[in-house]
Parts: sequence; C-alpha cells; structure tokens
Amino acid sequence: MTVHIPNIYPTLPDKPDAEMIARYREDGYLAFLNVLTPEEVSAASNGINELVRKYAFNEELTEHVNKGYGQKMVNGRGTLFKSRTSDFHFQVEGDYEPKPDRLDELADNIRKFQSYTNELPIYEYIATKHPKLRALLGAVLGEDYEQYSSMALCKPAGIGQAKPWHQDLAYFAVNRFDGVTGMWIALDRATTENGCMQVIPGGHRTGPREHYWSKIDCEITTEKVDPADAVPIELPPGGLMIFDGLLPHETAANRSNLRRRALQFHYRSAATQVVPREEYMKKFTGPEGIFIGCDYSKLETGE
Repeated sequence: MTVHIPNIYPTLPDKPDAEMIARYREDGYLAFLNVLTPEEVSAASNGINELVRKYAFNEELTEHVNKGYGQKMVNGRGTLFKSRTSDFHFQVEGDYEPKPDRLDELADNIRKFQSYTNELPIYEYIATKHPKLRALLGAVLGEDYEQYSSMALCKPAGIGQAKPWHQDLAYFAVNRFDGVTGMWIALDRATTENGCMQVIPGGHRTGPREHYWSKIDCEITTEKVDPADAVPIELPPGGLMIFDGLLPHETAANRSNLRRRALQFHYRSAATQVVPREEYMKKFTGPEGIFIGCDYSKLETGE
C-alpha cells in the first residue's frame, strides 16, 4: 500500500507556483492551513446564525418543509427551509427537531446551506472577490472561470451524519470533467474526530466511478474505492482545500462534542458548460456506456 503524505502547505501564497499546480494535477487536491483571516472566518460563521435567524420559521420569506427530499435516506430526513424569492435553502440535521424559540441552537444543528453566495457580502467576497482565492482558481481553471455552486456543510456536534465516498461530478450536469474544481474552507477546526475531509490522492485520474443510492446518501460502490488509500485533511479555522471534481472524498460522522462548519464553492472553466442532464448522463458512464452517477430517478422510485 502506498503511504501518502497530505499536500498541506502552511499558507496560500499570493500566486501559486508551478510546482503547486503540478501537484494539484497529479494528486487532485491541495490544502493550505492559513487562508482566511480570523475576522473573515468569524464573519462567515456568524453569517450562518444570521441567515437562520432571518429565514427559519419566517413564513413570509421561507417555505417550511417538515421532511427533506428523499425521506428514506438518512441525509434527506432533516427539516428543509426554502426561500420564496431565491434558490437559497438550508436543511437541518435529521436527528434534530428545530424549534422557533431556539434559533441559535438550530444554527448549530444545520446539515447544509445551499445557494447562499448572494445572501451576505462576506460570502460574495470569499466566493468571487478574495484576491488569493481568485489567483488560485485562475491558476487551476484559467482566468475565465465561473462560479458553479455554493454550499455550507455543517456537522453538528454528536449527531452530524457521514457523507459517504463520492465524486462531486456524479451530481453536476456539465459537458466535460477536466474543468470543475471545489473549494472547501474550514470555519471550525476540522479533525478526523469531527468529520474532516478524507481524499484518495490521484483518484481523479481513473475517471468516473460507479455510484448508487444507499440508505445514507449517494455513494461510490464499495468495490470502486479503498478507504485504506485515503488521507485525512485536517485544517484549522480559515484553512482551505481545493480539489478536482472527480476526486473521491468523504467526511465521517461527527460523534465528538465539537461542531464542524465549512464553506464549499464549486467553479468551472470557461470551456466547461452546463448542459441538459440527459447529455451529461451520456458522458458520466462506465465501460458498458451506462450512467454511473447519482441517478435521481432511482432515488424517487426506491430502486
């Protein structure tokens, strides 16, 4: 078994050098301990509480759904709050019952925020204007990249569920697989105990892997990933990992007494276009030409 030393640098430079980018191409990721300032981390984390206080149980602004999409799946059971005026929405961890008189407690028990870039200036700045992040993304994707999605991924203390092994491109309807990258930013200390990212170095180079809907989530089939090849990416608040859209990764359940909040943004190169899902499904295939990504029709029918 090959022993991998994580690609973790002390700090993100103003401009990444050629050696860094070569390591990204080879291993599918890079990580940096020191990226956001403490002030930026605090503003981004406090923003989660601010958005919960604004939207949760506010029926004028938000549609309140008792059970999220995919109730048979562990990661789909949590209460969902959906904005009535934008794509912004957030989901509560399935084992937590939200109450309107405990909103800050609710904010500590969120599973996922989505489509939030334009909700607060701090998120727009980090996602689209931060000079060091722009330089890193430009070096990886080319200067004409575009933002593709935004998520805030949270693992509440004690009850945060696992996100099993998967490739992000198993979800994304794009026309090519060499021009999508994710950026994962720790807002709390991320450790193996509270569910830091785990990655398979070089795993992006084998292309799409077969996924299926388990009782937990959409995940890579067991014979297509070996957890023994994984390395943990432990990061302090303000640390960052950038990773290829085909890199297999997972986060374990959080059974510790410390929450784990993180921001995640995805970007695509200028040559990478969003396409109809039918076109994308013809590309994310195995040797037999059959779609091997996250097939929502099978989730809906319970197959």
